[in-house]
Amino acid sequence: MLNDSLDTIKKQMRGRKGVRVTLRAKSGRRGGYERNGIIDGLYPEVFTVMVKENGYKRRYCFSYSEVLTHHVEIDPCPEPLLSLHPET
Repeated sequence: MLNDSLDTIKKQMRGRKGVRVTLRAKSGRRGGYERNGIIDGLYPEVFTVMVKENGYKRRYCFSYSEVLTHHVEIDPCPEPLLSLHPET
């Protein structure tokens, strides 16, 4: 994702609302996590990503500045051509 300014990031996120994405977030010096989810909500200062984990839905919330500073990366998730177990 191109990270020029907060306005650019917000525009890119608006175009990806409802789209499956891969979320990579750094936490601490060595930690971090990667999840697949859907961009769920867009707000003036933050956005949310809905993730399905172990049969539960979880919503992660991030600020646009976290994307700007590379603490969070959002990339389009490639859609599988054929799914044997579609999500419900």
